[in-house]
Amino acid sequence: MREVEFKWKRENPEDFIVKEISEIPLDPSGGHYLYLLAKRNLTTKEICKKYNLSYAGMKDKVALTFQKVSSEKFLGEFLKENVDSEGWFILKFLGKTKRKLKIGQLKGNRFAVNVSGFEVKEVPAFMNYYDVQRIAGNWKRGRELLLKLLEKPKKRLSWTQNFLLDSYLSYLWNRSLELFLKEKFSGYYVVEREERFFIPQKFDVGELPKFWTILGYKRKLLESEEFYREVLKEEGFTLEEVVELLKFLRIKGDYRMAYVVPREIRKIGRYLLFSLPKGSFATMLLKHALT
Repeated sequence: MREVEFKWKRENPEDFIVKEISEIPLDPSGGHYLYLLAKRNLTTKEICKKYNLSYAGMKDKVALTFQKVSSEKFLGEFLKENVDSEGWFILKFLGKTKRKLKIGQLKGNRFAVNVSGFEVKEVPAFMNYYDVQRIAGNWKRGRELLLKLLEKPKKRLSWTQNFLLDSYLSYLWNRSLELFLKEKFSGYYVVEREERFFIPQKFDVGELPKFWTILGYKRKLLESEEFYREVLKEEGFTLEEVVELLKFLRIKGDYRMAYVVPREIRKIGRYLLFSLPKGSFATMLLKHALT
């Protein structure tokens, strides 16, 4: 099958601009302080850790990003800090709110991506794979961890262990959906950092399930079951033993959109503008649009 290298790269943070979409109600009597965080070439985590801020979602480091954060303390109306020659951030006070922000408390993100030099294909919808940011360099370590846990289960996992196991479950989600797609459509692979993503040449969303199950003990597999069985067999596991371990670890599973329809997509100058719901990867849309 044809393989295409994913050649888009960000040369500087302004090549990838992200604005979080969220609706956080303000309340003058609230006990938390809501800020707009604008940052360049810094991670959300390093800023929030320094000032003990809560956030709804992580934003890329090599990017120019805008998101809401909350603080239990008033940090002033406006705070700006130049961390180094490439990185800076700004905190602008928006008002008080009743509750601190929590992970997932956002609707999605708006993107402006520099696609200069690339021909942009029309993308009515794209497959909602987990991208290399989640799986590359992590899923194999997650598989090793799963092997150890099957031999010697333990209920308490560290943050790193949870992250690696989640990366492997994300990889399995990708692979099982890929098998389903390859049965129905012709296509090609897009390759980045040794990871391959099957892209259907042409597809109608009416032929696709709206959701594909993330493995866990409380979610029905529905039509994904036979494909998970096949992938896990190739990986050296059975579906039953993996689900039993996930039950022991109290990992419930979830339903993830199998495909995403981008909103407000248009090209202005060198930038491709679009909006995506939370949990989907802008770089996955680019893998469909630029290859």
